[in-house]
Amino acid sequence: MANASQCLEEGAGPWPPRSPEPYSEAQRLALEALVAGGPAALRAFLRREQVPPFLSEPEVRAIARGAVPPAAAAEEGAGEPSLGASLDASSLTYFPERSDVEPPALELGWPGFASGAFRGLTRVEAHFQPGCGERPYGCKEAVRRQVRSAREMIALVMDSFTDTDIFKDLLEACSQRQVKAYILLDQSSFSHFLKMCKDLGVDLEQEKLMRIRTITGNKYYTRSGAKIIGKVHEKFMLIDGISVTTGSYSFTWTDGKLNSSNILILSGPEVAHFDLEFRILYARSKPVNFKELSSCKKNKVLDQLVRITMASRDFTRENFLRMEFLYLRAFVGNLKRKQSWLHASREAVHVPNNAMHVSPPLMNGSTVMRPYWIVER
Repeated sequence: MANASQCLEEGAGPWPPRSPEPYSEAQRLALEALVAGGPAALRAFLRREQVPPFLSEPEVRAIARGAVPPAAAAEEGAGEPSLGASLDASSLTYFPERSDVEPPALELGWPGFASGAFRGLTRVEAHFQPGCGERPYGCKEAVRRQVRSAREMIALVMDSFTDTDIFKDLLEACSQRQVKAYILLDQSSFSHFLKMCKDLGVDLEQEKLMRIRTITGNKYYTRSGAKIIGKVHEKFMLIDGISVTTGSYSFTWTDGKLNSSNILILSGPEVAHFDLEFRILYARSKPVNFKELSSCKKNKVLDQLVRITMASRDFTRENFLRMEFLYLRAFVGNLKRKQSWLHASREAVHVPNNAMHVSPPLMNGSTVMRPYWIVER
């Protein structure tokens, strides 16, 4: 389902149901120039059309590097309604109100609250990082207390999750108290979470009471068919359906020790809004095949690829050819055995600021596909 920011044409009928943001044709065309020609093309367009700059330099770099080319976007969207494939195509796109795909089930269970049901008295508790007085690490301690208080369910949405102490608390809740945990993590930082689990010796495939999925922000499609993928900046944790912890605090060591941040712990009727929001995000999320990830990690050729990527700050043609060669060695021998999984695991190619995403060449019949793969710099 699209949101208001993705409806690029004026007079698009009754969609979207909510009032859209102010529309700017000039800004839309400027984005088209940026995706097609890079920052220089954007600056030239702004000067030529006398449009005031509306993107900061970090935003320009992120969009230019993160835009998925039309070919890759078409591969990911195979079987989905066309979103426009040529420069001459209209950007007006039909977005159905309901998806043809069934949403993923919350198979571990979910606390049942009827509409308007009583969820406790309204309370608000504020914590800050760094803390003061007897609580030098206020936010982290408050989060850990909330995790330890869970008796039935924990539902978490986080941009980055690498704090080993909080993760151990989650593991303890699942294993010792039989608490069900649903975790949604931003796709661009998911590799860091996997690295933390590997360092702790945790096999996520064995965690039967934990469901971990990835999610992205909104997707913006240009007339050329290219796609810009946003990040998840939502951060909240729902406990037993009766309280929610939300704020600027991320579950990382630096937020726990260095960065300034805050959280609010809410209870009462407002929790229902977070309950609904999590279920909406869960329906948009994608599963993670930990068995296949584990088999890929055992491949020493991929380890060599990671070292090559980490040694270079620039994505040069030489490094690209070396990566392609290594991927061919790593994957072509296993294509027949992996064919069914490969068909089901195609993902978008997304390049955030701090990572280089490349994709192994994989065959599906006579078509070469490039599923999503992450290599950190």
